[in-house]
Amino acid sequence: MPTLAELSAKVDDLQTSLDTEQQQVTDLLAEKNATIETLNGTITDLQALVEAGGTEAERQEIVDKLTALKADLEATVAP
Repeated sequence: MPTLAELSAKVDDLQTSLDTEQQQVTDLLAEKNATIETLNGTITDLQALVEAGGTEAERQEIVDKLTALKADLEATVAP
């Protein structure tokens, strides 16, 4: 039967593992929120462009942003 010291050490190990997992979840959520904010900004840009008609250069800028977003999302999600 394990001693109290051994059990305490196991609990400490478990706490360390839990802390690491919690930090990874926090980091992933922060990354997800940043991606969502970027998507929201692009949507706002698209709405403004549609309302204003936009120039060819402005439309290309939006296309470039969408291409970058798509690449970012594809790199974030494992195949």
